[in-house]
Amino acid sequence: MESEKIQNQEQLDYKALLANAKLALKAEYQRSSDAISQLQAIKTQLEQVQAENKILRESAYEDVIKHFEARTQAAEARALKIEVRQKFLEANGCKDDESFDTLWDSIKNQIQFKDGEVKIVAPNGTPKFTLTGNLMTLKDFVQSLKEQPKHERFFIN
Repeated sequence: MESEKIQNQEQLDYKALLANAKLALKAEYQRSSDAISQLQAIKTQLEQVQAENKILRESAYEDVIKHFEARTQAAEARALKIEVRQKFLEANGCKDDESFDTLWDSIKNQIQFKDGEVKIVAPNGTPKFTLTGNLMTLKDFVQSLKEQPKHERFFIN
């Protein structure tokens, strides 16, 4: 009788141990599942951050390119202004720097610098031609300005 009691008690202990083990396994599985969900969320956030970084990097490159394009255009504009000033000096000079700057402000929109080439254009953007039908050069343009009453005041007689 006593041995049956011990045997029943051992079976109950095994059943209790098995039930406890199942609960522990279930809890561990739930923790593992939660960790996997958190890991997946972190991976998704990481992918989003990497995509944003890529966009920022690309836009930063674009900003750098735009910056250097702007600097190049500014340098081209300064070089063109210097070249035009030189042509004015060759065409009998300019009264002073201030009068040249005033004249420059009124004519700079008619002078375009593209692909290393200077083009003289009318206010509507079409190229200007000389009387002989050739495209107008910077020298021709300056000479034509010297002959215009509106601009002749800027030149030394």
